[in-house]
Amino acid sequence: MKKHLTLALGLAITLLACEDKEKKQTPAETQTAEPAAAAETQEATQEAAALPPTTLTDSRDSKTYKTVKIGNQTWMAENLNYETKEGSMCYDNKPANCQTYGRLYNWNTAIKACPSGWHLPSKDEWQTLENFVGDENGKKLKAKSGWNDNGNGTDEYGFSALPGGSFVDECADVCESSGFLDVGDFGYWWSATNGGTYGAYFRRMQSFNESVMDYDNFESSLLSVRCIKN
Repeated sequence: MKKHLTLALGLAITLLACEDKEKKQTPAETQTAEPAAAAETQEATQEAAALPPTTLTDSRDSKTYKTVKIGNQTWMAENLNYETKEGSMCYDNKPANCQTYGRLYNWNTAIKACPSGWHLPSKDEWQTLENFVGDENGKKLKAKSGWNDNGNGTDEYGFSALPGGSFVDECADVCESSGFLDVGDFGYWWSATNGGTYGAYFRRMQSFNESVMDYDNFESSLLSVRCIKN
């Protein structure tokens, strides 16, 4: 017991001595410590800057896209805006809409439109994203601005979904209208999975709902494309 008491007292004295030394530190010593701390901060900043940027540059046209990792998936955080020879267009044929919303693609073009190392997500890959995000997934994936009627989201994962609308051409008696539709109100994104009643599956978000909905559509329709990393 005496031995333990002696050790405890020795430790206490050592700590008090260290505190006294810090209190009696001279201005010169303080000035020396501050540059050292600044150097450490600068080094940490440089290390952070050296991390791989969360962007993708499409080698075909040098366009750069933001990307985001959500769960185990890495997604483009913007709609694809790669101009194909056929099978795609800007909403209302206005280039400014392509800058904001990306291009609209028919399904056959969308399947092969993503840059190297990326692909059009399957129905299951979309579902994986939605399961990870959870309830109110549409609200959490929508951009914080750009949706009509106060339909903006919280963009909690940086997915930044925007309502790029669609172009409907041939859909027999199923469609109530055709042409360019729904920009600002609806966002439609193709999946790579075919086999629905009308054709390929797609995902839909709308300004007045907080969910992501699954549908299938005629492959001649033009919808947005989000690419996912291989």
